[in-house]
Amino acid sequence: MKRKKTEKERFSRHGALRFCAMALAVAVLLGLLVKACNYLLVDDASSYTRLTLHEFYEAADEGEQIDTLFLGSSHCFRAYDPQLFTELTGKASFNLGSSSQNYDTSYYLLREAARYNDLKTVYLDMHYKFLFIDKKDRDLVQANIISDYMRLSPNKLEFLLATSEADEYTNRFLPFRRNWQQLGEPSYIRSVLEKKRTEEYRSYAPVAVDQEYYAGRGFVWSDAVLHAEEITWWDNFGDVPEDMDSDVTYTLEYIERIVEFCREEEIRLVFVTAPSFDRYLQEIGPYDMAHQYIQELADGYGVPYLDFNLCRDEYLNLGEESYIDVDHLNGAGAETLTRLLARLDGSLEEAPAEAQALIDEYFTAWYDKE
Repeated sequence: MKRKKTEKERFSRHGALRFCAMALAVAVLLGLLVKACNYLLVDDASSYTRLTLHEFYEAADEGEQIDTLFLGSSHCFRAYDPQLFTELTGKASFNLGSSSQNYDTSYYLLREAARYNDLKTVYLDMHYKFLFIDKKDRDLVQANIISDYMRLSPNKLEFLLATSEADEYTNRFLPFRRNWQQLGEPSYIRSVLEKKRTEEYRSYAPVAVDQEYYAGRGFVWSDAVLHAEEITWWDNFGDVPEDMDSDVTYTLEYIERIVEFCREEEIRLVFVTAPSFDRYLQEIGPYDMAHQYIQELADGYGVPYLDFNLCRDEYLNLGEESYIDVDHLNGAGAETLTRLLARLDGSLEEAPAEAQALIDEYFTAWYDKE
Protein backbone atom coordinates (compact mmCIF):
# COMPACT_ATOMS: atom_id res chain seq x y z
CA MET A 1 0.00 0.00 0.00
CA LYS A 2 1.49 3.34 -1.10
CA ARG A 3 2.16 5.89 1.59
CA LYS A 4 0.32 9.18 1.14
CA LYS A 5 2.55 12.18 0.73
CA THR A 6 2.75 14.24 3.87
CA GLU A 7 1.80 17.89 3.91
CA LYS A 8 5.47 18.74 4.42
CA GLU A 9 6.55 16.79 1.30
CA ARG A 10 3.84 18.42 -0.81
CA PHE A 11 4.87 21.85 0.45
CA SER A 12 8.54 21.10 -0.25
CA ARG A 13 7.77 20.02 -3.83
CA HIS A 14 5.55 23.03 -4.30
CA GLY A 15 8.29 25.31 -2.99
CA ALA A 16 10.88 23.83 -5.33
CA LEU A 17 8.61 24.36 -8.33
CA ARG A 18 7.87 27.91 -7.22
CA PHE A 19 11.60 28.61 -6.84
CA CYS A 20 12.34 27.24 -10.32
CA ALA A 21 9.55 29.34 -11.81
CA MET A 22 10.88 32.46 -10.10
CA ALA A 23 14.44 31.72 -11.20
CA LEU A 24 13.26 31.26 -14.79
CA ALA A 25 11.29 34.51 -14.66
CA VAL A 26 14.32 36.38 -13.29
CA ALA A 27 16.53 34.89 -16.03
CA VAL A 28 14.05 35.91 -18.73
CA LEU A 29 13.78 39.43 -17.32
CA LEU A 30 17.57 39.76 -17.11
CA GLY A 31 17.88 38.51 -20.67
CA LEU A 32 15.35 41.09 -21.87
CA LEU A 33 17.14 43.82 -19.91
CA VAL A 34 20.50 42.90 -21.44
CA LYS A 35 18.93 42.82 -24.90
CA ALA A 36 17.40 46.25 -24.34
CA CYS A 37 20.71 47.69 -23.11
CA ASN A 38 22.54 46.22 -26.10
CA TYR A 39 19.97 47.76 -28.41
CA LEU A 40 20.40 51.18 -26.81
CA LEU A 41 24.17 51.27 -26.35
CA VAL A 42 25.81 49.13 -29.05
CA ASP A 43 26.23 50.98 -32.34
CA ASP A 44 26.74 48.22 -34.91
CA ALA A 45 24.93 49.75 -37.86
CA SER A 46 28.13 49.68 -39.93
CA SER A 47 29.33 46.26 -38.76
CA TYR A 48 30.37 43.85 -41.49
CA THR A 49 30.59 41.03 -38.95
CA ARG A 50 26.94 41.44 -37.98
CA LEU A 51 25.97 40.92 -41.62
CA THR A 52 28.42 38.06 -42.11
CA LEU A 53 27.19 35.97 -39.20
CA HIS A 54 23.53 36.72 -39.92
CA GLU A 55 24.00 35.51 -43.50
CA PHE A 56 25.96 32.48 -42.29
CA TYR A 57 23.24 31.35 -39.86
CA GLU A 58 20.45 32.18 -42.30
CA ALA A 59 22.05 29.96 -44.93
CA ALA A 60 22.38 27.14 -42.39
CA ASP A 61 18.72 27.49 -41.36
CA GLU A 62 17.72 27.14 -45.02
CA GLY A 63 19.68 23.90 -45.28
CA GLU A 64 22.50 25.29 -47.41
CA GLN A 65 25.82 23.53 -47.01
CA ILE A 66 29.27 25.16 -47.18
CA ASP A 67 32.07 23.13 -48.77
CA THR A 68 34.92 25.65 -48.56
CA LEU A 69 35.59 28.05 -45.68
CA PHE A 70 37.98 31.00 -45.54
CA LEU A 71 39.30 32.09 -42.13
CA GLY A 72 41.54 34.99 -41.17
CA SER A 73 41.79 38.71 -40.58
CA SER A 74 40.76 41.62 -42.80
CA HIS A 75 43.42 40.44 -45.24
CA CYS A 76 41.20 37.39 -45.68
CA PHE A 77 37.76 38.96 -46.09
CA ARG A 78 39.17 41.46 -48.58
CA ALA A 79 41.19 38.94 -50.59
CA TYR A 80 39.01 35.88 -51.25
CA ASP A 81 35.63 36.37 -52.91
CA PRO A 82 33.55 33.27 -52.05
CA GLN A 83 30.82 33.97 -54.60
CA LEU A 84 33.35 34.14 -57.43
CA PHE A 85 35.17 31.11 -56.03
CA THR A 86 31.89 29.15 -56.06
CA GLU A 87 31.15 30.21 -59.64
CA LEU A 88 34.59 29.04 -60.78
CA THR A 89 34.84 25.78 -58.81
CA GLY A 90 31.24 24.75 -58.16
CA LYS A 91 32.07 24.49 -54.45
CA ALA A 92 29.79 26.39 -52.07
CA SER A 93 32.07 28.69 -50.07
CA PHE A 94 31.89 31.31 -47.35
CA ASN A 95 34.37 33.82 -45.92
CA LEU A 96 34.35 34.02 -42.11
CA GLY A 97 37.23 36.47 -41.97
CA SER A 98 36.92 39.39 -39.55
CA SER A 99 38.94 42.43 -38.51
CA SER A 100 42.20 41.56 -36.71
CA GLN A 101 41.07 37.95 -36.29
CA ASN A 102 43.49 35.98 -34.11
CA TYR A 103 43.92 32.22 -34.35
CA ASP A 104 41.96 31.51 -31.18
CA THR A 105 38.97 33.22 -32.79
CA SER A 106 39.61 31.34 -36.06
CA TYR A 107 39.51 28.05 -34.13
CA TYR A 108 36.12 28.71 -32.54
CA LEU A 109 34.71 30.02 -35.82
CA LEU A 110 35.88 26.81 -37.48
CA ARG A 111 34.06 24.76 -34.86
CA GLU A 112 30.96 26.91 -35.28
CA ALA A 113 31.00 26.42 -39.04
CA ALA A 114 31.46 22.66 -38.62
CA ARG A 115 28.38 22.51 -36.36
CA TYR A 116 26.21 23.44 -39.34
CA ASN A 117 28.19 22.23 -42.35
CA ASP A 118 30.02 19.21 -43.67
CA LEU A 119 33.16 21.18 -44.49
CA LYS A 120 35.52 19.82 -47.12
CA THR A 121 38.23 22.51 -47.27
CA VAL A 122 39.45 25.31 -45.01
CA TYR A 123 41.77 28.06 -46.24
CA LEU A 124 43.48 29.60 -43.21
CA ASP A 125 45.15 32.95 -43.84
CA MET A 126 48.61 33.07 -42.23
CA HIS A 127 49.43 36.76 -42.24
CA TYR A 128 52.58 36.99 -40.16
CA LYS A 129 51.36 40.02 -38.16
CA PHE A 130 48.80 37.81 -36.41
CA LEU A 131 51.16 34.89 -35.98
CA PHE A 132 53.90 36.74 -34.09
CA ILE A 133 51.74 38.17 -31.34
CA ASP A 134 52.01 37.64 -27.59
CA LYS A 135 48.83 36.59 -25.76
CA LYS A 136 48.91 39.73 -23.60
CA ASP A 137 49.06 41.92 -26.70
CA ARG A 138 45.92 40.49 -28.30
CA ASP A 139 43.12 42.94 -29.00
CA LEU A 140 39.91 41.50 -27.53
CA VAL A 141 37.82 43.69 -29.81
CA GLN A 142 38.56 41.17 -32.57
CA ALA A 143 37.00 38.43 -30.44
CA ASN A 144 34.09 40.58 -29.26
CA ILE A 145 32.87 41.36 -32.77
CA ILE A 146 32.51 37.62 -33.35
CA SER A 147 31.11 36.45 -30.00
CA ASP A 148 28.54 39.27 -29.97
CA TYR A 149 26.80 37.70 -32.97
CA MET A 150 27.42 34.00 -32.39
CA ARG A 151 24.37 31.99 -31.41
CA LEU A 152 24.21 30.73 -27.85
CA SER A 153 25.86 27.31 -27.64
CA PRO A 154 28.51 25.41 -25.65
CA ASN A 155 30.99 26.47 -28.36
CA LYS A 156 30.23 30.16 -27.78
CA LEU A 157 30.49 29.75 -24.01
CA GLU A 158 33.87 28.03 -24.34
CA PHE A 159 35.02 30.74 -26.73
CA LEU A 160 34.10 33.46 -24.25
CA LEU A 161 35.70 31.71 -21.29
CA ALA A 162 38.85 30.48 -23.04
CA THR A 163 39.76 33.80 -24.65
CA SER A 164 39.09 36.00 -21.61
CA GLU A 165 40.56 36.61 -18.21
CA ALA A 166 38.18 36.77 -15.23
CA ASP A 167 38.31 40.57 -15.10
CA GLU A 168 37.20 40.72 -18.75
CA TYR A 169 34.06 38.59 -18.37
CA THR A 170 31.71 41.54 -17.89
CA ASN A 171 32.71 43.21 -21.14
CA ARG A 172 32.81 39.92 -23.04
CA PHE A 173 29.44 38.57 -21.89
CA LEU A 174 27.59 41.91 -21.83
CA PRO A 175 28.33 43.94 -24.98
CA PHE A 176 26.56 47.08 -23.70
CA ARG A 177 28.98 47.23 -20.76
CA ARG A 178 31.72 48.47 -23.12
CA ASN A 179 29.67 51.62 -23.80
CA TRP A 180 28.18 51.98 -20.35
CA GLN A 181 29.43 55.56 -20.00
CA GLN A 182 27.21 56.55 -22.97
CA LEU A 183 24.08 55.88 -20.92
CA GLY A 184 24.16 59.50 -19.78
CA GLU A 185 24.51 60.82 -23.34
CA PRO A 186 21.01 61.23 -24.83
CA SER A 187 22.45 62.32 -28.19
CA TYR A 188 24.40 59.07 -28.52
CA ILE A 189 21.39 56.91 -27.64
CA ARG A 190 19.19 58.92 -30.01
CA SER A 191 21.72 58.41 -32.81
CA VAL A 192 21.89 54.65 -32.20
CA LEU A 193 18.10 54.33 -32.14
CA GLU A 194 17.74 56.28 -35.38
CA LYS A 195 20.14 53.91 -37.13
CA LYS A 196 18.52 50.77 -35.73
CA ARG A 197 14.99 51.82 -36.62
CA THR A 198 15.82 52.03 -40.33
CA GLU A 199 14.54 49.35 -42.68
CA GLU A 200 18.14 48.78 -43.86
CA TYR A 201 19.26 47.83 -40.37
CA ARG A 202 16.28 45.64 -39.60
CA SER A 203 16.56 43.78 -42.91
CA TYR A 204 20.36 43.32 -42.70
CA ALA A 205 20.87 45.28 -45.90
CA PRO A 206 24.48 45.42 -47.17
CA VAL A 207 26.55 48.10 -45.46
CA ALA A 208 28.46 50.64 -47.55
CA VAL A 209 31.28 52.69 -46.01
CA ASP A 210 33.05 55.28 -48.18
CA GLN A 211 34.35 53.36 -51.21
CA GLU A 212 33.61 49.85 -49.98
CA TYR A 213 30.59 47.70 -49.26
CA TYR A 214 29.58 44.30 -47.93
CA ALA A 215 29.25 42.15 -51.04
CA GLY A 216 27.86 39.00 -49.45
CA ARG A 217 29.12 35.65 -48.14
CA GLY A 218 31.50 37.49 -45.79
CA PHE A 219 33.39 39.34 -48.53
CA VAL A 220 33.97 43.11 -48.59
CA TRP A 221 34.51 44.79 -51.97
CA SER A 222 36.43 48.06 -52.20
CA ASP A 223 36.81 50.50 -55.08
CA ALA A 224 39.60 52.40 -53.31
CA VAL A 225 43.05 52.44 -54.93
CA LEU A 226 46.45 52.81 -53.27
CA HIS A 227 48.56 55.81 -54.27
CA ALA A 228 51.99 54.71 -53.13
CA GLU A 229 53.65 57.99 -54.11
CA GLU A 230 51.62 59.76 -51.40
CA ILE A 231 53.05 57.60 -48.60
CA THR A 232 55.75 59.39 -46.64
CA TRP A 233 55.85 57.18 -43.56
CA TRP A 234 57.58 54.03 -44.87
CA ASP A 235 60.06 54.19 -41.98
CA ASN A 236 57.21 53.89 -39.46
CA PHE A 237 56.40 50.29 -40.38
CA GLY A 238 57.84 47.69 -38.01
CA ASP A 239 60.18 45.13 -39.53
CA VAL A 240 59.86 41.35 -39.62
CA PRO A 241 62.74 40.53 -37.21
CA GLU A 242 61.21 42.87 -34.62
CA ASP A 243 57.76 41.32 -35.03
CA MET A 244 59.16 37.81 -34.74
CA ASP A 245 60.62 38.61 -31.35
CA SER A 246 57.41 37.58 -29.57
CA ASP A 247 56.17 34.68 -27.49
CA VAL A 248 54.07 32.70 -29.97
CA THR A 249 53.20 29.82 -27.62
CA TYR A 250 49.54 30.81 -27.34
CA THR A 251 49.18 31.38 -31.09
CA LEU A 252 50.82 28.08 -32.00
CA GLU A 253 48.56 26.26 -29.55
CA TYR A 254 45.50 27.38 -31.48
CA ILE A 255 47.02 26.76 -34.89
CA GLU A 256 47.69 23.20 -33.74
CA ARG A 257 44.10 22.92 -32.52
CA ILE A 258 42.90 24.00 -35.95
CA VAL A 259 45.15 21.42 -37.60
CA GLU A 260 43.98 18.64 -35.26
CA PHE A 261 40.31 19.56 -35.65
CA CYS A 262 40.61 19.41 -39.43
CA ARG A 263 42.32 16.03 -39.23
CA GLU A 264 39.66 14.61 -36.94
CA GLU A 265 36.85 15.92 -39.13
CA GLU A 266 38.66 14.92 -42.37
CA ILE A 267 38.73 18.51 -43.60
CA ARG A 268 41.43 19.52 -46.07
CA LEU A 269 43.41 22.40 -44.57
CA VAL A 270 45.47 24.81 -46.67
CA PHE A 271 47.59 27.67 -45.31
CA VAL A 272 47.49 30.83 -47.44
CA THR A 273 48.95 34.31 -47.15
CA ALA A 274 47.22 37.12 -49.04
CA PRO A 275 49.68 39.35 -50.92
CA SER A 276 50.96 42.71 -49.76
CA PHE A 277 52.27 45.60 -51.85
CA ASP A 278 55.86 44.95 -53.01
CA ARG A 279 57.33 48.19 -51.64
CA TYR A 280 55.83 47.40 -48.22
CA LEU A 281 57.44 43.94 -48.15
CA GLN A 282 60.78 45.48 -49.03
CA GLU A 283 60.49 48.04 -46.23
CA ILE A 284 59.62 45.49 -43.53
CA GLY A 285 62.09 42.88 -44.79
CA PRO A 286 63.69 40.52 -44.83
CA TYR A 287 60.27 39.01 -45.49
CA ASP A 288 61.81 35.56 -46.10
CA MET A 289 62.20 35.08 -42.35
CA ALA A 290 58.43 35.18 -41.85
CA HIS A 291 57.76 33.02 -44.89
CA GLN A 292 60.28 30.39 -43.82
CA TYR A 293 58.82 30.21 -40.31
CA ILE A 294 55.31 29.58 -41.66
CA GLN A 295 56.63 27.18 -44.32
CA GLU A 296 58.29 25.08 -41.63
CA LEU A 297 55.03 25.04 -39.66
CA ALA A 298 53.16 23.89 -42.76
CA ASP A 299 55.74 21.20 -43.54
CA GLY A 300 55.62 19.95 -39.96
CA TYR A 301 51.85 19.56 -40.12
CA GLY A 302 51.85 18.21 -43.67
CA VAL A 303 49.72 21.17 -44.83
CA PRO A 304 50.10 22.87 -48.24
CA TYR A 305 51.13 26.52 -48.01
CA LEU A 306 50.41 29.13 -50.67
CA ASP A 307 52.23 32.38 -49.92
CA PHE A 308 50.96 34.69 -52.63
CA ASN A 309 53.75 37.15 -51.84
CA LEU A 310 56.04 34.58 -53.46
CA CYS A 311 53.85 33.79 -56.46
CA ARG A 312 55.73 34.08 -59.75
CA ASP A 313 54.95 37.23 -61.76
CA GLU A 314 53.64 35.29 -64.74
CA TYR A 315 50.82 33.97 -62.53
CA LEU A 316 50.18 36.92 -60.21
CA ASN A 317 51.50 40.43 -60.78
CA LEU A 318 49.62 43.00 -58.71
CA GLY A 319 50.44 46.69 -58.83
CA GLU A 320 49.20 49.50 -56.61
CA GLU A 321 45.95 49.58 -58.60
CA SER A 322 45.07 46.27 -56.89
CA TYR A 323 45.37 47.54 -53.30
CA ILE A 324 43.51 49.91 -50.99
CA ASP A 325 46.59 50.24 -48.76
CA VAL A 326 49.97 48.54 -48.42
CA ASP A 327 48.62 45.14 -47.34
CA HIS A 328 44.90 44.94 -48.21
CA LEU A 329 43.56 44.14 -51.66
CA ASN A 330 40.72 46.08 -53.24
CA GLY A 331 37.90 44.42 -55.16
CA ALA A 332 39.80 44.17 -58.44
CA GLY A 333 42.84 42.67 -56.69
CA ALA A 334 40.64 40.18 -54.84
CA GLU A 335 39.05 39.10 -58.11
CA THR A 336 42.47 38.41 -59.63
CA LEU A 337 43.63 36.47 -56.58
CA THR A 338 40.40 34.47 -56.26
CA ARG A 339 40.60 33.41 -59.89
CA LEU A 340 44.14 32.16 -59.33
CA LEU A 341 43.19 30.28 -56.16
CA ALA A 342 40.23 28.68 -57.93
CA ARG A 343 42.63 27.47 -60.63
CA LEU A 344 44.92 25.93 -58.02
CA ASP A 345 42.21 24.52 -55.75
CA GLY A 346 41.45 21.27 -57.56
CA SER A 347 45.10 20.36 -58.09
CA LEU A 348 45.82 20.78 -54.38
CA GLU A 349 43.52 17.79 -53.79
CA GLU A 350 45.96 15.54 -55.63
CA ALA A 351 48.54 13.38 -53.87
CA PRO A 352 51.10 15.38 -51.82
CA ALA A 353 53.85 14.97 -54.42
CA GLU A 354 51.65 16.29 -57.24
CA ALA A 355 50.35 19.15 -55.10
CA GLN A 356 53.91 20.14 -54.16
CA ALA A 357 54.95 20.05 -57.81
CA LEU A 358 52.17 22.53 -58.57
CA ILE A 359 53.29 24.80 -55.71
CA ASP A 360 56.87 24.65 -56.99
CA GLU A 361 55.65 25.67 -60.45
CA TYR A 362 53.65 28.68 -59.26
CA PHE A 363 55.73 29.89 -56.31
CA THR A 364 59.36 30.76 -55.68
CA ALA A 365 61.23 29.62 -52.59
CA TRP A 366 62.08 33.14 -51.46
CA TYR A 367 60.95 36.72 -51.94
CA ASP A 368 62.94 38.04 -54.88
CA LYS A 369 60.89 40.88 -56.37
CA GLU A 370 62.53 44.23 -56.93
